[in-house]
Formats: sequence, structure tokens, C-alpha cells
Amino acid sequence: MRKTKVVLIGLGRIASSLEKDPYRSKPCTHSGALFSSWGKKNFEFLGGVDPHPDKRENFRKQWKIPEEFTFSDPDHFPSKYKPDLAIIASPSESHYRNALEWIDKGVKNFLIEKPVCETFLQAKDLEKISRKKGIRIWINHERRYHPKYAWAKQVLDSHKYGPIRTIRASVLTSALAPGRAFQGRTGPLFHDGTHAVDLVYWFLGKPDRICSSLTKRKGFPIEDRALAFLEYKSGPAVFLEAGGARKYFQFEMDIMTEEARILLSNDGMRLFVSKPSKKYKGFNSLTEVSFPEKSFLGSNPFMNLYAEMHNVITGKSERMTGDIGENLGIMELLHKIKTGAKIRTVTEI
Repeated sequence: MRKTKVVLIGLGRIASSLEKDPYRSKPCTHSGALFSSWGKKNFEFLGGVDPHPDKRENFRKQWKIPEEFTFSDPDHFPSKYKPDLAIIASPSESHYRNALEWIDKGVKNFLIEKPVCETFLQAKDLEKISRKKGIRIWINHERRYHPKYAWAKQVLDSHKYGPIRTIRASVLTSALAPGRAFQGRTGPLFHDGTHAVDLVYWFLGKPDRICSSLTKRKGFPIEDRALAFLEYKSGPAVFLEAGGARKYFQFEMDIMTEEARILLSNDGMRLFVSKPSKKYKGFNSLTEVSFPEKSFLGSNPFMNLYAEMHNVITGKSERMTGDIGENLGIMELLHKIKTGAKIRTVTEI
């Protein structure tokens, strides 16, 4: 069996160090997938690239990698190595530059962390280049590979519980408890909100009308909170919040259909269906039922993603989920939310 040859660009959090989190389901990083027993059988690790010496050293210690397998920049990566796949797990502001560097080296398959680029214009250019050169690009919106979210997609598409009426999507964090979104230039809308926007786009496609607002602290270049209301001519409405002055991180998709409510979050999944009410005669109420356990996917999103890539690259399948073309639509939606927003400036959060 031919292994997929891999180079990993960026050796930090999502590339490697998050694997040390004792609470997360494993693997939860790119290295965790690559160095799993299944990963070693299907992928050949050619090397990791990162400009920071401390990250290279920590990566080598964590995975017991010899020094000759880590490099400070692409120019030091041996030309004799010919990667089938480049995984870009560097900070968001580096994605576009890193992708162009490895495209120039002849790589034809990419997995890029979300958001695919720092701006919509960069994503638009990258999509154009990929079409012209026949390059395949996956973007790691990992919830698409989670069995419960995949189940929800199937059920919503089938109209088993009727059409979608409303979605309340929230990705809550803030500068009060800052994460990566507040360390770079992307802000919570592009860095964290992209997960919610990706799912909204996956479930409903492009909205017909967008209203939005941003709250910024005086003297800060990025928003602390983004709010958006999306409308579709077919009927659904979406309420989105990203950021929002919270001292915690919370991801949640609250989907209301004609006959059910599907709650998807980082705290679990819940399903409610319409049944005759036990409190109000002649009415139906939402009643919680057991969430289905079966799915066409395995249990781990990273393993599902890597299995899909390996099957496509080795010619076993043509099925891609969330490629650069679809992500261009997601980036355009994020761009419209941001550029069309009313700005509110406050002195403190």
C-alpha cells in the first residue's frame, strides 16, 4: 500500500501541542493523526517546518523526532523530498504565503487550517491558482467530519423533521479570556466564527440578506464581538454571535426545524421532537429523545478527515468535503459580515 508523503508547516498548537490536553478525544491534532498507529501505516512524515526554534524542539521531544526532520523554513527542506500533501497549521496570517511557497515547490494537495486565508481576497486568489494548476485543497473545519454534525446534515437535507426555520449560532469567547483570535489580526469572527459560518453555509448555502454589527474596544484593531442576522428567501433565518465578552469558550448550533430542535455544541448533542403535549391539551411540545448513535463516519473527526484525504490522494475516492471552492463562499460571507457591519466603539468590555 502506497503511503501519502507529508510535510507539516507550523509545529504549534493545532499541529502538535494540543495533543497533551488530557480532556480532549484523541487524536486532536495533525501530528496526533499522522503518528497514530493508523496514520503511520498510511502516511510518511517527511518533515516539519517552523521558524521558531522552541516549537521545533518541543515538537521533536513530543514525538521523538530526530533533528534532521525539522526545518526553519521551506528553503531548508530537502529538494529530494517530494511531498504528496502539505499540511498548513501555521497562524492564519501566514496561510496564504505558506500555501504559495509549497505550490511553487510542486505540491498538489493541501490541508489548510481555518480560516483558509486571512482575507477574502487572498482566498479568492488561492482558489484561482488552485483551479489553474489542478491543486486540491481541504480546509480543516473539523466539525464536518464529526459523526453527530454529519448526522445532522443528513437529517436536515432529508427534511425528516421538516425544513429549517431558524438557527442560532454562537462561538463565544473574548479578550476577557483571550485565545488565539486575539493574538493575531483575524479577530473572533474570522478565527472562531468561521466554524459557525462554515456549518451555516453547509446546511443552508449563501444567504440573500445580511445585517451585521461589530463591537470594538477603543484602541484595539480587532472586534471583540460580531453579530449578524442572515435571511434566506426560502424561509430560514440565522442569528450569529462571535466573541462577546465571555470568560469562557462555548460553541453552539441551535437548529429549529418545523418539527424538531437539534442542539449541537462542544458540551454535547441533544435532540427534541414535536409530540403531543402533556401540559397543554391540543398542543404539541418539543420532547427530548435519545440522540442517534449510528453514523456513516467513525468517531474521531481528525481520523475521518485524514482517511478522506488519503483515499482521494491515492485514487480510492473522489469525495471531498469542504474544498477551497466552497470555502471561498464561506470567506465571502465572513467578509460581507465584517465589511458591511455597523461599528460600535466602547471604552471597555
